[in-house]
Amino acid sequence: MIDYSNRIFEVVDQIHHIVAKEMALPIYMDSHQGNHSVYIEPISDNLLEILTNGQNRQYTVLISYELTSGGNYTENTFKQVANVAEHIKRLFAPDNNANNNAVWSGGEVESVEYERDEEDETKVRALITFSCIGYEVTN
Repeated sequence: MIDYSNRIFEVVDQIHHIVAKEMALPIYMDSHQGNHSVYIEPISDNLLEILTNGQNRQYTVLISYELTSGGNYTENTFKQVANVAEHIKRLFAPDNNANNNAVWSGGEVESVEYERDEEDETKVRALITFSCIGYEVTN
């Protein structure tokens, strides 16, 4: 029988734990819900290097924050979305203790993109791309 670990799930679970511990926001893995929420979606799992007793892999995860505003898109709407994105960026900064016990190394927010939903303009999102390196032991 082959031994393996579900490392991308461990990464996603750790992200969920770090965000939930710091921020009072609903967090989902299937879709956004309610007036505001965080949605965590695994994006990729890429082989970086094969080693004698394992491999280094790069995991990329999308952390999306969505806010449904009660009306027009305003400066305050964008400010609220940007504040959450900045808070999440800071949570995963290299010098932050929040991810000291993480299952990865070299974790960082690579980018943040802001968008308004094309079908429902009351919805505004921050799309936060997180990337990290994980070591997998092979037998």
